[in-house]
Amino acid sequence: MAVRLKNGSVFLHIPKTGGNWVTTILKELNLFESSVGHKHSDIDQYFAPHIIGRKALINYSVPRILRRWSKPEKPFMFCFVRNPISWYESWYNYMSMPIRNWFIWGDEYDRYNWHPNSILNGLGEGSFIEFVENVNKKRPGYVTELYGWYTKSQIDFIGKQENLADDLIKVLKIMGLDFDEDYIKNYKKINVATKNKLIWSNELKKETILLEYAGITRYGYQSDFKNWEL
Repeated sequence: MAVRLKNGSVFLHIPKTGGNWVTTILKELNLFESSVGHKHSDIDQYFAPHIIGRKALINYSVPRILRRWSKPEKPFMFCFVRNPISWYESWYNYMSMPIRNWFIWGDEYDRYNWHPNSILNGLGEGSFIEFVENVNKKRPGYVTELYGWYTKSQIDFIGKQENLADDLIKVLKIMGLDFDEDYIKNYKKINVATKNKLIWSNELKKETILLEYAGITRYGYQSDFKNWEL
C-alpha cells in the first residue's frame, strides 16, 4: 500500500522499483506510520474517494462517503523509478517465477479491482521477446506511462532503483528525519526475483528504447543508451 510516514509524508510504491525494500527499511527505522489504500496506489488512487472500495459505495450514500473520506491535504510525496528497459526484464523474470506464473493482476477496466500492471495481463506467457513485442503492440511506451501516474506535479522527490540506498538516504535527509545511514547502506536485498539472462534482439530493443524515450529522458537514463544510434 502507499506508505504514510510518521512525519505525514507519503511513499508511493511503483512495482519493481525496490519498493518492498524501502517499505521494510521505513518500518525497521520506526518511520512507518500506516498503509494507505492499494499497495501500488498512484497519485490519483491516493487522493480518490473510491479507494474505500465497492462495498462502502453500496452501504453508504455518496455525500456520507465524501464527508467521511474527504480528499487529504497534499503531503510531501516520493517514489522511485528504474531504467525503463530494465523494468521489462525485471517484470518478466518476476512473473516467470513459479510462485507468480503470470498471475492475473486485477482488471484495467474495473476501478474497484485496479492494479497498475493489469494492462499486461495475458501478454507474457511466451518468450521474453514475445512479451515485449506484445506490450509494444498493445501499450507502446507502457513503462513511461506507468511512471507518469506516480510522478505528476504533486510528487516532491523521484529517486532511482539503481541508487536505491543513497536516494532513500537523500530523501529522508530532505525531510529532516533522524535515522541511521549505515543501517540503510548495509541492509540486505529482499524479494529479489530470479535473474535469468534475457536476450533482446537489436531491432526490438531499438524499437522499445524509442517508445520509452520520453521516460528515458525525463528520468535521466540517456547515458545508458549513448552508444545506440536511434
